This record gives sequence, structure tokens and C-alpha cells, in this order.
Amino acid sequence: MQRKIPPGFEKVVKGKTILLVRDRYKDQILNQENVFQEKITEGEVSPEFSLLKGRNLIPCVRIKGSNERMIVKHYEHGGLFRKITRDIFFGDSRPFRELSVLEAASQKGLQVPEVLATRVSRIFGPLYKGEIAYKEIPDSANLLEYLNRLNEKTTKEKATLKSELINSLAESIKKMHNSGIYHADLNMKNVLIQNVGEKIRVYLLDFDCSKIKENLTLRDRLSNLARFNRSCQKWRAPITSTDKLRFFLSYSEGDRLTESNLRKYIRKCSHFHWGHRIYWKLFG
Repeated sequence: MQRKIPPGFEKVVKGKTILLVRDRYKDQILNQENVFQEKITEGEVSPEFSLLKGRNLIPCVRIKGSNERMIVKHYEHGGLFRKITRDIFFGDSRPFRELSVLEAASQKGLQVPEVLATRVSRIFGPLYKGEIAYKEIPDSANLLEYLNRLNEKTTKEKATLKSELINSLAESIKKMHNSGIYHADLNMKNVLIQNVGEKIRVYLLDFDCSKIKENLTLRDRLSNLARFNRSCQKWRAPITSTDKLRFFLSYSEGDRLTESNLRKYIRKCSHFHWGHRIYWKLFG
């Protein structure tokens, strides 16, 4: 299927490989195409790389000719069958779809990573492997790490920073939802907190399989927030019931639909699913 190339990007075809590269980074990306590779292990990393650890090892490498760095995500399946399907995908191209969502989110004023390039390498017929490269967001940590670091602060500092964080997080997620974007994997590790002087910025990450709709329904919003709440429970985040209530109040402020359904939000997102607990125990 012919895809529309987002403004500011150029399509480069090399044999069975298709890249969409941001214009102003084209030369650097094409000269560093070796960083777009299959899943790597720590023993395979060259000196120019550093690694970020999530579900998988993610390389972070300096962009040639600049002081900036890029993070390269190699697409892999998640869930129960990830050890079987691994990194081979069928049909449509997930990297290009994620690029489209991220560019749309950026245009709507959301704080998201800047995409530098996406790559799809065809294996056979409709089967492919893919990568996406983002510009690194410096001086940042994911939400779980940031909250854990707050425990090192004094009680007064912790309370002030936590209050600012809750309001900023609620505003960011609300803005995403009001823009019609449904995040397919809204969890604590897909929220990045950046320190900017004495202020913080909230970035939303990893829009793989996310969708853009004309309007999100109440059910869509509940589902997204419930998923986010499950991640808080899964990783035993240092947040209290009062913190969650403050988040909901901030999220729903000025919105009649959410304000009138506040109890439903809280009840839905506080519900603990035993099925998820068993799954986490077995598969992590």
C-alpha cells in the first residue's frame, strides 16, 4: 500500500529496505545505517554505543557531526507469544504507522520524541523487520525512575515536586486524549520526565499500534487510564491513593463529561485484575 510521506521526510529505497529519513538528518542517518540492525546483545555492542535497558536492550548512539544522540528501537512482539514470533511482522508497516502518529501528536502540541528515521527491511513477501530512531531527550528519566528518586529528597521538596508532576502528567494525558489519540501501551515506562531548570516536562513515548480518532469515547479514556494504573501496580510505584485522586481531579477539571463520571474513572482504574497478576507472575 502506498503511504503518504510526512512533511520533512524523504523516502530512500535500498533493495528490499525502505527508509523514511528526516531531511535535515539524512546524510548522518545514511552514513550511520549500521546502527539500524537486528536485536543486539551486550557482547555485540561497539564502543560508539551505549545501551538502555527496557524489555529489550536499546542502543543509543551519537549522531555524527553533532552533540546529539539517537535511540534506535528494533520492533519486537510482546505478550505471550513473543518468544515464538520474535521480531518478524506480517503485512502493514508498524514503524511507518508509529511515525505518522508521532508527527500528528507533535503537530497537536504534545511533547513527544522527534523521529529521525524509520526503516523496514522485507524478508519474504509480506514479512518484514523494522526499526525507528528517535532523538534522545537529555536529562530525563522514565516516570517510575523519577518517582523512586524523589525518595532521596526532603519531605517538603518531595511534596512540591510530586504535586507539580501530578498536574503536568494529568495535563499531558488529557491533552493527548482531547487530541483524539489513543495510546496502545500507556504505562509508567512510556512516560519520560525531563528536568528543565527547576521545571519538568512530561514526554509521552512509544506510540506503536496507537490510533488517532476523531474523538475518544469515555470507554477509550477509561481503558487507557486503567492500563496506566495497572502499570503502577505491576511495578509497585511509590504513589498513594491521594496521589491518584489528585491526578483524576486534575485530569477531569473543566471537562463536564469526565467530571460527571469521576467515580466511574476511579472505580475502573482502581479495580485490580487477577488475570494480570497471574500473567505478571508467569511472564514478567
